[in-house]
Amino acid sequence: MADPLVVITRPQAHTAVIRLNRAEKKNSMSQALQYGLRDAWKEMKEDDDIWSIILTGTADSFCSGGDLGENLMRARGELPPMPSTGIAGGGGYPDLHSLNLDKPLIAAVNGYAVGGGFGLALACDIRLCTPNAKFGASEVRWSHMAAWPTYFRTLPLGWGFWLAFTGQMIDADTAFRLGLVQKVSKPEELMDDALELTDTINKNGRLIAAHTKEYMYRHLYEIEGWGPSFALHQLYYYHLRQSKDYDEGSAAFVQKRRPQYTSEYYKVGDKPPGVA
Repeated sequence: MADPLVVITRPQAHTAVIRLNRAEKKNSMSQALQYGLRDAWKEMKEDDDIWSIILTGTADSFCSGGDLGENLMRARGELPPMPSTGIAGGGGYPDLHSLNLDKPLIAAVNGYAVGGGFGLALACDIRLCTPNAKFGASEVRWSHMAAWPTYFRTLPLGWGFWLAFTGQMIDADTAFRLGLVQKVSKPEELMDDALELTDTINKNGRLIAAHTKEYMYRHLYEIEGWGPSFALHQLYYYHLRQSKDYDEGSAAFVQKRRPQYTSEYYKVGDKPPGVA
């Protein structure tokens, strides 16, 4: 039996690692791999025991983008058109924002992240990489459009255009300088650093990360101006204050101990709405 194209492991409490496993093709996105990744996102969304996720690639590549060989075969009628998955972006790539995955997602970029692979890394919330990592919007070189909205949210506008217009790549040091990645790790330390980061995030509890992520993305993509932004913040904060974690965090601070979060909300009648 062939190895799965997407491998999920759970190396520590509340953390999952999703690994693209098509090393012989630089983890390029065949239709089968895309569907495997789609299923992985759904599994992660529905698994209440998973609070944060690491995405990485097998061997020396994170993801080299779309499988252009398959694209050509479809154009020639040798393969059927890519059907709509309901959660896919342009070209069939799994769209994390459409799925509303509210768990922190860390990209551990272990080599090339180009084309759709670059878009996939940008769709993650935080990015770590190795010194040999390369990032680029290579689509333009093959007359494909690199219009990932996150290019213009994560990067300075000029760099977003530079990448999307030229198809050239930037190295790990440039990516760090631009704020594209938050840390450059030694190859042998990349996964340890990513796991340490998710452990730090998870210690703060499941609910606070979920509410913060949803609020920040809605602020970025759905609203303009401070007034609506503040109202949205208040809405998420109100819901958070109805959780047991909110009071547990306050109690742990006062009692000088580590909080024990449960991700549970008070039931009606347990606590007056809005009372801390």
